[in-house]
Amino acid sequence: MVDRYGPFMDIQELADVLKISKGTLYNQLYANKVDMPYVKRGKRYLFFTTGVAESLQAGMQKQTTGTVD
Repeated sequence: MVDRYGPFMDIQELADVLKISKGTLYNQLYANKVDMPYVKRGKRYLFFTTGVAESLQAGMQKQTTGTVD
């Protein structure tokens, strides 16, 4: 993932990876429902690519093991 996106992903890139709209991702950010590390620079949200990959991997492991929070 880092090879493709670099150290940071912007909101559009993350929305594309998650296959959701930018608007949905913004709504989740405003509702504090995004559990991926990010920083806000001015009006831009930048997500740490390695953190996104780790969060996605952890989510996949939960689904395969059937673990429920």
